[in-house]
Amino acid sequence: MLSEFLNITIIILSVFIFSLSYLGFGIFFKNVVIGNKLKINLGEIGLIGVFFLIIISYSSIFFVSHNSLHNIFILLIGVLLFFLNLKNFEKNELKLFFVLIILTISFFIISKNHDDFPYYHLPYALSLTENKITFGMGLLNLGYRHHSSILFLNSLKFIPIFKYYLFNLPNYLIFTFVNFVLIQYIIKNINKKNLIFLLSLIFFLLVNLKFTRLAEYGTDLAGQILLSVIFLNLISNILNKENIEKVYFNLILLFIIFSFKVYFILYFLIIPITLYFLKINPFLWKNFNLRLFISLFIFVGLFFSHNIINTGCLIYPISFTCFGDNFLWSLSINEIQRMDLWLEVWAKAGASPNFQVDDFESYVSGLNWFQNWIDNYFFNKVSDYILIIFFINLIIYFIYKKEIKFSAKELLLTKKILIPIAIFILSVWFFKHPSLRYGGYTPLAFLIIFVFLFFYNDKFKKKRLKKNIYFKTKILVLLAILIFNVKNFTRINFELNREDQYKFTNFPFFSVKEKNYQKFKLGDNNYLYVTDGYCWATPSPCTNTRRDGYSINGYLFLKR
Repeated sequence: MLSEFLNITIIILSVFIFSLSYLGFGIFFKNVVIGNKLKINLGEIGLIGVFFLIIISYSSIFFVSHNSLHNIFILLIGVLLFFLNLKNFEKNELKLFFVLIILTISFFIISKNHDDFPYYHLPYALSLTENKITFGMGLLNLGYRHHSSILFLNSLKFIPIFKYYLFNLPNYLIFTFVNFVLIQYIIKNINKKNLIFLLSLIFFLLVNLKFTRLAEYGTDLAGQILLSVIFLNLISNILNKENIEKVYFNLILLFIIFSFKVYFILYFLIIPITLYFLKINPFLWKNFNLRLFISLFIFVGLFFSHNIINTGCLIYPISFTCFGDNFLWSLSINEIQRMDLWLEVWAKAGASPNFQVDDFESYVSGLNWFQNWIDNYFFNKVSDYILIIFFINLIIYFIYKKEIKFSAKELLLTKKILIPIAIFILSVWFFKHPSLRYGGYTPLAFLIIFVFLFFYNDKFKKKRLKKNIYFKTKILVLLAILIFNVKNFTRINFELNREDQYKFTNFPFFSVKEKNYQKFKLGDNNYLYVTDGYCWATPSPCTNTRRDGYSINGYLFLKR
């Protein structure tokens, strides 16, 4: 019992130290690249740190593996930057942030990870800690083809003693930064009782009541909860006519989620909409930020480079962006088109681990898939999610309906901008990849929430005392955190008592299955490790299908 308590204490200290590093890189990037005109809170600084660390991880892997020495160096640089810029952080914000970590640490303690963790999340991140960049990883595993910068961030958490047990930390820190930002939005706008206050409270409840299992995050959910911050920034930018630096900050957040999953590219339409309503021309010299433009250019260049290195595609599995047979290590065009069709069939409930339709092309044509999707996916996954959103909105409505009355400008913004954006993105999602994990959670929530807003605007509102709304909001926030912890402690108790391979055997560290494997030499001092089924923590590069390869100047190239 004493050792378990000590391990949890060490984990909490590690979370604190890594969070300081993220904040250090974030404040450094903000001051040097964006400038002092951008006024943001601690959580938003942490999110900028996420962006900068993605650039660092994308870059350094070309020269050195993300081994313990590399990662400790990066960690210490970030912590040093934090303390050098300590005066830029408000003490109250730091206290609130560390309290949030203590109150949500149960979220981080899991025995079973995401279903794709043993399949490709762990093996791919582990490969980055053991090798420099490898060309053609997409040939080894279908999962390796789906690029996500989350896995690069995970690899930066490989340090002595912990090894890969902190690989979930980026998702946890993003969850905490988002929570912090939402709380700050609630605090700043509670007196105004406006649209931003209401939305930030609803999003806070949704994140902490629905997305409470770290094992569900994988490489998808972090981007979807980040969208709540992006939309709040969009609303604040337009209503408050904020400066160009605030728009730049939202652009950085969009690049982050795009690097998590490419389907977030649709949300970039937020930027021209914001600039149009603010009447800002970003190409005028007074608005143009050369340092940020260069940073974004580097980010995009590295993002596409890693996609090409993995699969031979700028964006997998969009075949017209692929080089096909031009490289020995790239996927063939036929294979890419086959996988594009397969992924659409899977998203439209035409395939599962135990079932698949016979004719893929006929199934995805038109709305042939719709009835099966309704029967096997809408009920009960989508319907349950809709009920949760509806329930949260209903509670908020009955609690705050006498306090909140939106301005004509807020209602016009909702009607003319927010709802059309949600409908457009939801339509693309529905007709192409209608699975909640593929970007469906956020636009569906937005649409229901935005429609609900019109019920607040009646003519018979009565003014209430400020302390009344303060009290109710505190109770709701504390109740959400309580329910969040009850759900997670219940899960932890279940995982302590389960009898399968995911039972806690090294509490509080998650379970990792040991695998037998064969070792095959590839080129000079390079090896391929072959095992049956999922690779788990098998040495890398790992696969269940043997491939040939060769090395050039210390880089491994796998052959199609």
